[in-house]
Amino acid sequence: MGDSRLWQLLLPITVIGLLASLASAADVEDFDWESITPSSTLSYKPCYQDLQCARLIVPLDWQNSSNPHNVVLAIAKLPAKVSDDNHMFGGTIFTNPGGPGGSGIDHLLRRGHDLQVIAGTQYEILSWDPRGVGHTSPGADCYRGDIMARDVADIQAEAIGPLDASHDAFRRRWAGAKAAGQMCQATMEEGSILPYLSTASVVRDMVAMLDQVHAPKFHAGMDVGAGTEKVLEPMDVPRIMYWGFSYGSILGNTFASMYPGRVGRMILDGIADADDYVKGTWLTNLQDADAVLEDFYRGCFSQDRSCSLKKSSDTKWEDIKNRVDGFITQTTQNPITIIDNHDITVITGADIQLAFIPTLYAPLSLSRHLSDLLSDALGGNYTLLRADMAQTSPKLHDYCASEPKPFTGRDAAHAIKCADGEDETNHGMAYFQSYLDELKSQSQALGQHWTKIRLACSGWSTRPKWRFTGPFTTPEPDASLVEGKPAAPILFLSSRLDPVTPVRNAVNMAQGHPSAAVVIREGAGHCAASAPSTCIFRIIREYLDKAVMPENGTSCLPDCDPWTPCPLSIKLLDNSLLSRRHFFL
Repeated sequence: MGDSRLWQLLLPITVIGLLASLASAADVEDFDWESITPSSTLSYKPCYQDLQCARLIVPLDWQNSSNPHNVVLAIAKLPAKVSDDNHMFGGTIFTNPGGPGGSGIDHLLRRGHDLQVIAGTQYEILSWDPRGVGHTSPGADCYRGDIMARDVADIQAEAIGPLDASHDAFRRRWAGAKAAGQMCQATMEEGSILPYLSTASVVRDMVAMLDQVHAPKFHAGMDVGAGTEKVLEPMDVPRIMYWGFSYGSILGNTFASMYPGRVGRMILDGIADADDYVKGTWLTNLQDADAVLEDFYRGCFSQDRSCSLKKSSDTKWEDIKNRVDGFITQTTQNPITIIDNHDITVITGADIQLAFIPTLYAPLSLSRHLSDLLSDALGGNYTLLRADMAQTSPKLHDYCASEPKPFTGRDAAHAIKCADGEDETNHGMAYFQSYLDELKSQSQALGQHWTKIRLACSGWSTRPKWRFTGPFTTPEPDASLVEGKPAAPILFLSSRLDPVTPVRNAVNMAQGHPSAAVVIREGAGHCAASAPSTCIFRIIREYLDKAVMPENGTSCLPDCDPWTPCPLSIKLLDNSLLSRRHFFL
């Protein structure tokens, strides 16, 4: 059904998650979510080491109160360093890591403390697994728990090769994508989650969570499962504080546009074009991707010793690029084979190109690793390259595990993005071939991979019960808490060179929200958060605490670059190597 290697590389669009350590989700201390009794009101239980967890019941179908089925949301929060009845308590910041289909629980476990340090320890940080994802139930699983069938599909896709390897490869990948969507459709039954995974439904879940977070203040006991809400004065209506990354910017933009009177503070980082997203065309993402790759080569050339890929004979950055491009061409025409006992590794040009993707997202963390990997490979040492390939290649799992874990992230991602966009099932193979050519003209580095996002919807006939397509706008904010108006303008963040959410998206999306400001962190990487910047951290704190807005177009320098060490005191979002295995945005 899927491209497992792409899944493990492209899906980390949120840099907070992207910069996590190599530890997998299984390495994080486990918690038995079944030990929490689901409730229509928030009831927390200690979980993991220092978090509080809850399971909240919400309707499956927010548009139809007669539908008897429910969703149980897995929610976790990192408490503030002060109690919530202390006058210093800042409130609850909701955060989403991106995706679609990203696990908020994993996001909070990996980066909750970092976010709290940036925002201020007087805030509690809350995240959740959106409907269909992770510990939230029911999960989206097109294979109905058949892990072997899923692994076989991944291995078959790997064997076919990249979309642009040949016409035959494209034809087979297109046919496989259509069949996968049809297979998911066949799994639908009464109470299936698939038609209810749109961003609009997730936003309505957020409203329910927001009401529950604030319910104790009003002794409302609002039962979201029963669909009842206490009527409050505009001054008392709960308003969200939200911090979203990449697809999380779509989620936040949708929330603000659907419920502008529920916005307190909203920080959106790594801005996706919401209008393009709901069309399902994915045509506004890659405009700066190749510039990010060029930035890697330029940075490498500027170094004397930090970049192992540079040679003393290089006179310009293009010399380095041409050497690598030549190696890619050579291995495309004559793949490298390595025999290690009974393990055979075949390295092609596509494998080398795939190794670039994590660095495009997180150059601060991964540029030196990529330079070492390429330098070694050019010299005939493939250890680092093989290790990266092992991280992303599809594997056969333990099918007889005593407690097999359901695989839900990828199917939820497909369901959400296909539901939010237009129906793609009426497009034939020639249409998608032209689409591939168009994306490759935007970016040689990512065009082929990005095509697979939309291609996955080519056979997805399940349409959502609720879909929001805009307009993505809000009225002029009013700090006096007027009904139907945000309490503060929206703060948009972006890096100068972002491989998948170019800065122009931030400028365009901000135009729909009066008094909004765009802050640009200079340098490359996905989201402003891909490199620490005390300038941006200061702006975030002033915005959260006092609703102080920076000047629109403010430029902030990063505190370090990919080729110089970061001071430990500000190394909040920097870890070793990429571990995210999910999500495109």
